[in-house]
Formats: sequence, structure tokens, C-alpha cells
Amino acid sequence: MTVADNDGVSLQENGSDATARQFVGTLPTVTVTDTRQPEDIPAGEFWAVVGQSSQFVAADDPAKTIGPEYLGWKPRLLSQSTTGAVAAGEPVSSVIGDGTGAPEVGLEGQELLVSTANSADEIGTSQVNADLALRTSTDVAAGEYHSTLTLSLFNQS
Repeated sequence: MTVADNDGVSLQENGSDATARQFVGTLPTVTVTDTRQPEDIPAGEFWAVVGQSSQFVAADDPAKTIGPEYLGWKPRLLSQSTTGAVAAGEPVSSVIGDGTGAPEVGLEGQELLVSTANSADEIGTSQVNADLALRTSTDVAAGEYHSTLTLSLFNQS
């Protein structure tokens, strides 16, 4: 698994309304390459990439924070899945809902970015990114905040 070179994601305010301030951006492209031969993969084995955000901490005051439950995403498969075995994860909204009906849990826990239903069905390279949306209360303290989004690749059977 690799993540496209980047200097971090800068979220820009867009879509704020009377109920929430919203800041959006795009996760850099994540590439998963499986170079195994289908016959070398045990039956039923699959891989998955999950993501989890750390707390957002204000650059000027570490006491000012925004929890990871306020960051949501909408994963997008960028490469074509020839068999349909590779799929992007479902959208996850901030705990301040965005009106899409996506689960309002944010990226506090491990949420699915991309996975394959059966690794032997589709070998090669898959690429995915995600639309990110930080939705906070309207009274969140203004300023520059930093967070780390950790991606993990798991191979399971």
C-alpha cells in the first residue's frame, strides 16, 4: 500500500450552514498492489484498507481540540475493478450529520476505505481516494488544527 506524495491535506471551508461549519478536502490517492498469483492465495482470503483519524489539535493552543468523530469521508474507487471484487467503502458522516443518510460516526474508529471480497478474484493494482468533510458545531474555535489520518492494510481469511 502506498499513498501519493503530499504535504498533507488542507481542508477549506465550504458548505457551512446554520447547523454546522464544514471544511472539505480530498484524501491523496491510495494504491494497493497485490502481486501474488491467484493459486498462491488461500481460498476466501481478502484484504481491506481502513482509516482512523486522530484528534484535531489547534496549532496555537493544544488545549483546543476537535474530536475525530467530526471527520467523515466518502471513498471513491479510482481504478476500474474488472471483476467487481474490489470496492470502495461506504461513506461515513461526521457526528453532525450531513443529510446523506451515511452513518454519523466519523473516523473515530476504523472505517473501511477499500476492500476486496476475494483476493484471488482480482490481482493487480487498485486505487482509491476519498472526499473528506470535517463538520463541526458553529461555535468551534477558529484557527489552524492538525490531525493524522492513519491507514492500515489488513490481509484476512
